[in-house]
Amino acid sequence: MQQFKKSMVLAKRLFAGAALSALMAITPGYAQETIKVGMLMTHVGGTGLFAREQARAAELYIEEVNNSGGIDGRQIELISYDTEGKADRAGNLFRRLAEDDGVVAVIGPDSAYITLVIQDVPTNVGVMSVAGPGLYEMVKSENRGYLVSAWSAYAFAGSLAIAYHKDQFGAKNVGMITTADGIGERIASTVQKIGEKIGVNVTVASQPGSDRDLLPSLRRLASANPPIDALYVFGSGPFGNIAMNQAELAGIEVPIFYTGGNIIPALVKNLSPEAASRVYFTTARGGVSVDTLPADDPYVDAIGTFTKAFEAKFGEGVTFPATVGYDMAHTVIDAIKNVGTDRKDIATYITEKQRISGVQGVEFERVAGEGYGIHPNELIIATIKDGGFAFKAYLSDSLENVGLTKDVLDELMRDEQILPK
Repeated sequence: MQQFKKSMVLAKRLFAGAALSALMAITPGYAQETIKVGMLMTHVGGTGLFAREQARAAELYIEEVNNSGGIDGRQIELISYDTEGKADRAGNLFRRLAEDDGVVAVIGPDSAYITLVIQDVPTNVGVMSVAGPGLYEMVKSENRGYLVSAWSAYAFAGSLAIAYHKDQFGAKNVGMITTADGIGERIASTVQKIGEKIGVNVTVASQPGSDRDLLPSLRRLASANPPIDALYVFGSGPFGNIAMNQAELAGIEVPIFYTGGNIIPALVKNLSPEAASRVYFTTARGGVSVDTLPADDPYVDAIGTFTKAFEAKFGEGVTFPATVGYDMAHTVIDAIKNVGTDRKDIATYITEKQRISGVQGVEFERVAGEGYGIHPNELIIATIKDGGFAFKAYLSDSLENVGLTKDVLDELMRDEQILPK
């Protein structure tokens, strides 16, 4: 009898344990293993402000997903590291995320320099990297299976402002001042090719990005024959601002189009009112104040919703890098929702199949070998207004008016290695 009672007690315990295990398995969010996602940003140096904005927006997206129940009841665990602007450190940290932390994908890097230097690491460890910067065209073809950009075709799209200047101002001769480095040279080459297609001559002058007296280059452009009727400035931070401010001192009083990282209000506050009034640049809709977009723009509601959430969370206005960071996180989470947590499946889905709308105000439609997924004709022309950025025009209108059809753009992008040949 005593033995029978002991058997019954044991059976009840076993039943209770099995029931608890079953309950844990079917109860959303209860003791389930997290899904680990990495984030690799550069919070020091010239890109620190970008990293801050991108990281905050990515964290906001992850928080929204977790608050809504996660993915199939599993919470997203974000593991973040700072590259400190050091490529060797960035490579080691990416490997740490993959091999020690067990992440299924990485949001970042955010720096073009870091991304290009460590571009083979995501491929070697088999973990998807959704990077922030443009210049994806400088990523080798063998590394494009595990690395995409969540930005537009930065150099190419920025250079397309030349079409707006020809269309609106009749520009035929453009002077360009750029940083004397590999990236500056690449962008100069790109704008010259685009200019050739639409009958615009581009004269280039360059100086080191650390220079603070850019008058020698600007004066050379001011004395060009025939005279320039537009100025193209490439360069982030002080270089870009100095070039635009010193243009008037050099005798250049023409419309300016700009490509660089200064699409943040805090980075254009040092522009003179005269320089600011003459600047036009190519960006995505998320790069301007949402209340300046046409009311019937198809992305107004999505950008407006994100703007409200970001401002409520951080008490600050949205910047363009924040929209990029949100889209970086969206890219990763959308993949996990659709194909699960297998690293290779995530990479294949993002690089070949993903179709999502971004709060930058663009559609991501990637195909194998093309890591942007954004066609330049989706972008807009913006201006500087009241210390911020305002919508001016849709780029597609000027592209059509100067003969840069989608087929011509695709041909140029294949030549620039943005699209696979």
